Amino acid sequence: MNDLARKDFFTCLGIWLALEVVGFGILPLLGLTAAWQELQLWFWFSLLVGIGGAILTAGSAQLQAVLSNQEFFARRKILKSLATSVISWLGLLGIGFPIFVISLQICQKIFGIFKS
Repeated sequence: MNDLARKDFFTCLGIWLALEVVGFGILPLLGLTAAWQELQLWFWFSLLVGIGGAILTAGSAQLQAVLSNQEFFARRKILKSLATSVISWLGLLGIGFPIFVISLQICQKIFGIFKS
């Protein structure tokens, strides 16, 4: 793993971990989202896609370096760019998954207040 990929991995892992703490630790304690027992399934799925997302994001930097050395991809810059972009965006979706869960839970709480 090159230095850029390692740096990206730990940066993404840190961001994801901060989102996990806020989304599955602090907000349920404050009562802004559902209780921890209701969020366990979301937590385990977020654990899987978050770590996978950090790996994919770091892997895209590594893949960029590897594909630059391949003659087939060196001549097809659009294909190389597309491959690394898709992998990078999939990784970012995994890292940002806790934001989706937080938003879903807060909107559900707000609509529950308006409904009653």
